Amino acid sequence: MDDEAADQESPSTTDRARAWARATAERAGAAFDDLRERVTIVDIGARIYERDKDAGGTLLGSALALRLFLFFVPLLLAIVGLAGVLGGSSTGPDAADAAGISGTLATYVDDAFSQSGRTPWIALIVGLFGVATTGRSLTRALVLSSALSWRMGGKQRTPVRAIGVVVGIIVGLALSAAIMNRIRESTGVALTSMSMFGLTAVYLAMWLLMYQSLPRTTTDPGAAIPGAAIVALVLASLQTITQFYLPYQLDSAASTYGLLGVLVAFLGWFFFLGRAIAFSFAVNAVIYEQVGSVSTFVFGLPGIRQIPKRVPAVARYFAVDYVPEGEPDTPDPSGQPGVHRP
Repeated sequence: MDDEAADQESPSTTDRARAWARATAERAGAAFDDLRERVTIVDIGARIYERDKDAGGTLLGSALALRLFLFFVPLLLAIVGLAGVLGGSSTGPDAADAAGISGTLATYVDDAFSQSGRTPWIALIVGLFGVATTGRSLTRALVLSSALSWRMGGKQRTPVRAIGVVVGIIVGLALSAAIMNRIRESTGVALTSMSMFGLTAVYLAMWLLMYQSLPRTTTDPGAAIPGAAIVALVLASLQTITQFYLPYQLDSAASTYGLLGVLVAFLGWFFFLGRAIAFSFAVNAVIYEQVGSVSTFVFGLPGIRQIPKRVPAVARYFAVDYVPEGEPDTPDPSGQPGVHRP
C-alpha cells in the first residue's frame, strides 16, 4: 500500500515535461522583457507586433487583399472598354496593347472584343460602376485598419474625399504598372531594372498621400514615412516579380489550370500587398508614439526651426509644438497631439 501511494504522489513524465516547459517559457519571457527594457529597437519591434495583433492585422490584411482584387477586376474591365471606345474599330489585341496588358490576360481581352461591337461600351459602363462600388468598400477597409492601429476605435466614417483619393491613387498605381510593362517590352531588362528605383519613389509619394486621407491621431505627414516606405518596397518587389517572372508562370498556370490558376496567382500577389498595408499602419503608429517623426528632426534644424513659430498653420499641420521638459503634455490648437522629444 505504501508503494502504491508513493507511485501516485510522484509526478509522471508528462507532468514533469509540462512543468519544465512552463518554467522554460517563464524564463524566456523574463529574459525577453529584460531585453526590451535595455534595447530600444527590440521594444519598438515588440510593440509593433503587439499593435498589429491587437488591430487584427492578419484578418484586415486578408480583407484588404480581397478588396484590392475585387477593385482591380472592374478597373481592368473599364480600361479595356475605354481603350476599345477610344479606338473605335480597335480589335482585342489593339486594346490590350493600349492598356499595357500582355500574355494570358491579353488573350482574354481578345476573346471579349471578338464577341460583339458593343462590348467596349458595356465593359466601360460595367467597369466604372464596379470601380465606384468596390472603391468604397476598399476605402472603408483602409479606414478601419488605420483607425484600429492608431487606437481610434472602429466607428470612423468613410468620407467621399477619402474614397476619391484612394480610387485615384490605386488607378495611378495600375497605370504605373502598365507603363513599366511597356518599358520592359520596348527597352529590355537593363533599363527596366534601373527605372524600378524611380518607380519605388513614385510609390512612396503615392502612399504618403494615401495615408493623409486616412484617420490618424496626427496630421503630420512625416509620421507616415516608415509605413509608406514598407509598402513602396513591397510594391516594387512585387512589380519586379510581375515583370520578370510572373508572366511566364501565369501562362503556365493558365495552360494547366485555366482561368482559376491565373486568379490564384493574382490573389497571392494581392495578399502580400494587403498584409503589408495593414502592417504599415501599426509601424506608423508605434514609431510615431515612441520616437516621433521626421518632422521633429527637420524643424529642429537651424533656420527651419523658426518657421513653425512664424507660420502657425505649418506648426499645426506638422504637429511640431514641442513640449518642454518637466511640463505636462498639451495638445495643439487643432486638437492633434504634438510631436514630443524622443
